[in-house]
Amino acid sequence: MKQLRPRPASRPRTSGTRAPLALAVPALLAVAFLLLPLIGILTRTSWGELGTHLSSPGVVEALELSLVVSFWSLGLSLLLGVPLAWLLARTQFPGKAFVRSLVLLPMVLPPTVGGVALLLAFGRRGVLGPWLESTFGLTLPFHTTGAVVAATFVAMPFLVISLEGALGGLRPRYEETAASLGASPVRVFLTVTLPMVAPGLIAGAALTWARALGEFGATITFAGNLPGTTQTLPLQVYLLLQDRPEAATSVSLLLLVIAMAVLIGLRGRWTGSPRPAAAPGAAPPESEPSAAETAARVPAPDPAGERWALHAQVTGFNDLTLTASPGTTIAVVGPNGAGKTTLLRALLGLTPRAHAALTLGGSDVSGLPPHRRGVAWVPQDGALFPHLSALGNTAYGLRARGVPRAQARRSAQQWLDRLGVGTLAQRKPAEVSGGQAQRIALARALASRPRLLLLDEPLSALDQTTRARVRHTLRAHLEGFGGVCLIVTHDPVEAVSLADRVLVLDGGRALQDAPPAEVTRHPRSPWVARMLGRNAWPGRAAEGGLRLAGGGLLVVADPLPDAAEALAIIAPESVSVHRERPGGSPRNVWPGTVREITSSGSRLRLLITSDEAPDLIAEVTPQAAAELGLADGTPVWTSVKATEVTVVAL
Repeated sequence: MKQLRPRPASRPRTSGTRAPLALAVPALLAVAFLLLPLIGILTRTSWGELGTHLSSPGVVEALELSLVVSFWSLGLSLLLGVPLAWLLARTQFPGKAFVRSLVLLPMVLPPTVGGVALLLAFGRRGVLGPWLESTFGLTLPFHTTGAVVAATFVAMPFLVISLEGALGGLRPRYEETAASLGASPVRVFLTVTLPMVAPGLIAGAALTWARALGEFGATITFAGNLPGTTQTLPLQVYLLLQDRPEAATSVSLLLLVIAMAVLIGLRGRWTGSPRPAAAPGAAPPESEPSAAETAARVPAPDPAGERWALHAQVTGFNDLTLTASPGTTIAVVGPNGAGKTTLLRALLGLTPRAHAALTLGGSDVSGLPPHRRGVAWVPQDGALFPHLSALGNTAYGLRARGVPRAQARRSAQQWLDRLGVGTLAQRKPAEVSGGQAQRIALARALASRPRLLLLDEPLSALDQTTRARVRHTLRAHLEGFGGVCLIVTHDPVEAVSLADRVLVLDGGRALQDAPPAEVTRHPRSPWVARMLGRNAWPGRAAEGGLRLAGGGLLVVADPLPDAAEALAIIAPESVSVHRERPGGSPRNVWPGTVREITSSGSRLRLLITSDEAPDLIAEVTPQAAAELGLADGTPVWTSVKATEVTVVAL
């Protein structure tokens, strides 16, 4: 009996649009135009004499000189081009467009014109040439150093452009986080910026070296064609063409192979073709220590007994005064654009939009740069440095403050253990889950012993289960923190469970600063009331109740001062829904239409719109919804008793 074998899975076909003939033909002609010169070199090469040609004394001497010139040019390009690329990518200054044009100029300028320009600048009769010769005894034209200068002039733009693009794609939060951990700007550049833009730097360096190796026009114009001094390999090709064209072809093939090797090695980095990304290691499942283990791992108070109170006078977009005693956790809430992140960045000294006169523990740190303020920041995504392990990330702040490597790593391991991620110490950020990454980021911030801890929506990217676990861990460890912690959040559960106070911002101003229970009972912001799941209607006191901003009159039980502005808070469960106009005691009755039905735990939430009142959220049981026959578009009546309305004076 013949055994049936399963058919191999076929590769998915890539659907694509057939190229129009009017475009395909010119494209093929372009490919042929670029390919034929290469074919010409390959077909005309004397393969039998290739070794003889390449090993001749003149070629070897020119090759050695070319390598010397190209590597010196690469070093000079790195020395000058890396800072220039950083300046163009990271700062704003007058004349920036002009400087970028200067960088691009050697790429579009004919090389011989570049050589003439160099001669007029650094030649014996040039602008700087006589001064260089009289002061330093340095003569550039017709010297190897002149060949290096010419190669650098035409090749350095490749490095600057490649690195500037890489720096532009690197979000500043990594560098800002490193600064908040105590790293100086130079340390940030060397330990965070350069490692993270290494692919762009390597690509630019390789292209710079290849371009310097093949430079001809500027070299022969500025440095001349002196054997053993300035006669590089391209110049040797030019000379061989006159007497020994076969040898010139062999040397041209060598330069072609070098150029192709560089381009093949850089595929996806310069040409734009995507390179397959390495699949990160599978993240281990989330694990959370037990309650007893968590309690045991809570860090003890600082042995020196240091406690840092907070006082900040913030001006600019944000205009508020913030004071807190040591150990206080403040939840910062508000709508998008309220100034929450701006407040954190002002405390860090990272934004021109707002300025904070900041005092921590009695010391005024307002005039200090971010890395000397003792303010640690955990961005929304944690901003773990991808090139460092969890242990290296956690030890980063300690190392930046001069702690010896072994001591810093021991302390970092202890913090990772305290937060239940000690077994992940050797893993890179791509190899851990979201919840584990957040705990590592928190361990990194706490390990640096900050005076002020800023958390920008630290749990927003996590799923509900992981968020509850990390919130439990965070609450336990904030209890032992000797400074003040500010947490930006949009989650009412986080605000209530983590914070001692809730600061409500809107338009950069503080609308409310009170304990969570007070904010929950009497929110002074419509946005906060809605965040807590309640209806919030602003209005002005009038005869008989509250004249709503959107029109209509809301009858309330509590008397209000005449013309006073107030906010009416109505709990969704206090809204009654009927299919017919209700009778009885309700004073507030409106017709409406069900526009949306969503699930909220064991109950259903209804969004009801009306021409006589603002949009209203009501909660009913699934059974009541079925009995009333509710669905999208169902006409209903809603009612609210005056005694169920809470009025907060604004």
